Amino acid sequence: MKELWVILLIVSFGFLSLEIGLPTAILESVAGVIGGNLFDIDSLPWIDFMANYGILGLMFLAGLELDKEELKKHAKHSVLLASSAYFIPFCVIFAAALPIFNFDLRQSALVAIALSTTSLALLYPILRERGLLNLQIGHVIMAAAMLIDVWSMISLTVIFAAIDYVTISFFAILVLFMWYTPKLGKWLFSRYRENLAEMELKFLLLILLTLLFFAERVMVSEAVLAFMMGFLFSEVLEEHGALVDKLKGIVFAFFSPIFFFKAGSFMKFSIMNSTNLILAAVLLPLAFLSKYFSAKIAFKKLRGGESISKFVGIIFNFRLTFGIVSALFGLKAGIINIETYTAIIIVIIASALISSIITRKTEETIQ
Repeated sequence: MKELWVILLIVSFGFLSLEIGLPTAILESVAGVIGGNLFDIDSLPWIDFMANYGILGLMFLAGLELDKEELKKHAKHSVLLASSAYFIPFCVIFAAALPIFNFDLRQSALVAIALSTTSLALLYPILRERGLLNLQIGHVIMAAAMLIDVWSMISLTVIFAAIDYVTISFFAILVLFMWYTPKLGKWLFSRYRENLAEMELKFLLLILLTLLFFAERVMVSEAVLAFMMGFLFSEVLEEHGALVDKLKGIVFAFFSPIFFFKAGSFMKFSIMNSTNLILAAVLLPLAFLSKYFSAKIAFKKLRGGESISKFVGIIFNFRLTFGIVSALFGLKAGIINIETYTAIIIVIIASALISSIITRKTEETIQ
């Protein structure tokens, strides 16, 4: 019965997003907030499995959308934008957390990492809905968001994780796997093109699941790995439009809604109290404004217009995937307590909702 309610919530909020004009991903996350508090989502292991495929599929498709020549042309812009939009909020939140909340260095660093992220998983469908992926702004934003995820991952690994020979060995195997898999795919797609068994699609789904295996062993976000794999497969799949369309149909219709639902389910009303609400009330404007101004000013310096620069500042406040991953890591490792964890999740969901409402009002100015 719980399974039916989960699907009904996802579909209902999908229709609602079309009616009120908010991004589908955000409303699916809101559905997750409701479902996660009404039902015991943790007792449905299939949701975790499908949600993993959701983030992997989204990021693989996002990587396919990037044009290599455009990326090379605007690489400097992307690096500058990402540097400003990650390190400035990180320093602001880290410096504020020490005296305001009396956190120690490790706690302050964990909170700063979690709230300095920008979600590729949320940016991709929003840019896709706006028709910006094939424009210069789309390439700069996607590349910058990927770099922010990479730096978030590196920060978490360097500050908190111990790197041993096993991790290094798996990383070396991962590099070889990502380099040779597109070459294998090129041969396989040519040999089994448009077969009734859908072997090409099965191959891609297997590759995505394998990336999840590596992500858990080398402390690299699965979102980053899938994005990079999609980028490496972009030339291979140029002649296989029908295959890409099939993958998009599966991801956007089934896998990604469950991913966003699962992300929203992390916000539990039962563990909210005055402590974490005060934490969230202080952290939300701090995180939102530092991210907004750092991204906006950086993009404007790159000769962006005022309205587009404001748009970039707003959408870089879409936090989700790696922010939740960082918060969960801190909670399980005993670095932060349940109050701080809940405050982080509240800020992540609230900043995404606020950004969605604002971007809807600014839609006409960036078309």
